[in-house]
Amino acid sequence: MAASMDSLKEKILEKLEHLPKNAQQEVLDFVEFLEWRKENSQQSQLSVVSEELDEEFNMGWLETDLSNLGSYEPYDWQPGELDKGLPVKYVPGMGVVIVEE
Repeated sequence: MAASMDSLKEKILEKLEHLPKNAQQEVLDFVEFLEWRKENSQQSQLSVVSEELDEEFNMGWLETDLSNLGSYEPYDWQPGELDKGLPVKYVPGMGVVIVEE
């Protein structure tokens, strides 16, 4: 089992090396979010099912080809699109918070 974990880490590191710095920062933010969620998750009867689904989702995400990630243009928000909710951002150590305007 340790060998497969090492090869998974190697795959992750190999992918990270080819990402631009801003995408690497996004990956770091995502990993920190996963840590935060794990630390702050409430235990429930669905936690085992939830963890299995999370693992499937995470494995799919990790196997995604991210080589063209830097080629996407920033999203152009249209008038009215942000009117339905409050803007949020992920703050390491705090989690997802509402952006104060």
